[in-house]
Amino acid sequence: MMEDTKKALTKDWWLLFIEENFSFTETKVFKDVLSESLQENLYKGVKEMLQSRINRLDISNGFRLYQKGEEIGDSKVRNLIRENKLGSQESIESYCKRIFGENYGIITNYGERHSDILAENVLEAIQPLFDIIGIPPWGVELTTFIGNYGWTPLGIHTDQRGENVLHFHLGPGKKTMYTWNEDVYKEVGKGVSNNKDVEPLLEYAQKYEFGRGDLYYMPWNKHHIGFSGDFSIGVTLWFNNPTKCSFSKLMIESIKNMFLKDDMNIIESQLDYLNNEQTFNDFIGTLNISSKTLNEPLVDFLQYTYKEYKKCLLSNGGWQNIPLRHHKKVENTNHCFPEFEFKKIVGSNVFKITHEKEEDRLLVYVRGVRLSFKYFEGLVKIIDMVNTGKVIEVQDVIEEIDDLPKDVVIYFLKTLVNNRGLKIQEAPLEEIQFQ
Repeated sequence: MMEDTKKALTKDWWLLFIEENFSFTETKVFKDVLSESLQENLYKGVKEMLQSRINRLDISNGFRLYQKGEEIGDSKVRNLIRENKLGSQESIESYCKRIFGENYGIITNYGERHSDILAENVLEAIQPLFDIIGIPPWGVELTTFIGNYGWTPLGIHTDQRGENVLHFHLGPGKKTMYTWNEDVYKEVGKGVSNNKDVEPLLEYAQKYEFGRGDLYYMPWNKHHIGFSGDFSIGVTLWFNNPTKCSFSKLMIESIKNMFLKDDMNIIESQLDYLNNEQTFNDFIGTLNISSKTLNEPLVDFLQYTYKEYKKCLLSNGGWQNIPLRHHKKVENTNHCFPEFEFKKIVGSNVFKITHEKEEDRLLVYVRGVRLSFKYFEGLVKIIDMVNTGKVIEVQDVIEEIDDLPKDVVIYFLKTLVNNRGLKIQEAPLEEIQFQ
């Protein structure tokens, strides 16, 4: 415990971090700063993420496997893992060596989507930094690097504009990063992206070596490549500060995600096409927006969308990607969460559920999602109960909220559980069904 106290990533530590990397402009290695408990929790989170990916065969979006520097296609990856699940007793290194061979690399995106352990522990580690600099407009997200793949298979490259990176290194092997300033690389590397002809350019690079327990920071505008000779695991956190154009595209996408109904009715052909207003009425009818909002000026609607996006992001702690739901849709049936009425539930101390009243609706913001219910004071009371972070008996909630039918209370709680706002106490990962 004494060691963990010494290595706590406090507000003072993060202030020193900012000072030593010259306000996020310079690459820097911070040696031996990750506590044993944080390393252990991040390892558990990486394993939880891999179990979510591998055991559900979810490798289509953000899962890349490389063997001897060559990317392996999705169908071949599925064939490798279909009958080879990652169990609770096997280590990540042992499993990967057994299934993927001696020389491999796994790069996975959206770690916060697949592991609550990762999402909660990384967020707790960086919260003091958020308190100093604020939350990036596009939030943060996680990528993991696993294996002993030698040179990063992507070649020498730069990251997305504005996306600064923090690398939490779990080891056990060391990793070496080589970086080139933009003007240097333009001259010696001709500015080539994903350049795999690395050796001739190393003499012009800056070299950074880090090992287990170290933290590596790099700004977005550095050409770089990594080398991992021995097996190691790294968890990277991306601070997504987008361009103005990218953020505007995100706002437009948010309109679609938050307000567009999935109406599959066919629109018929039209006479007097230019003057026929029916298509416009059909378009407006697919927007799940109150009449009051629709009749306000466009700039008010855009600001409304902007604020709703931010409320959702904050409810997810700043994580860009929402976690996986347990089920595609929760109905008031027992098969979603068997014997739910007799379970214990617990709210998160990290991700608080927020709510607002809008006309006759209760808008609930939970883990990045905006849910809409008919307004009842009892539902607000439930949110207040679970936001305490205490373990609660579902039966006790039913008894406390005596002005609502039991089925309504159970459905509301199931919906919060389904969207990761609540957890069923002591539900093992292997017992949870993912969709």
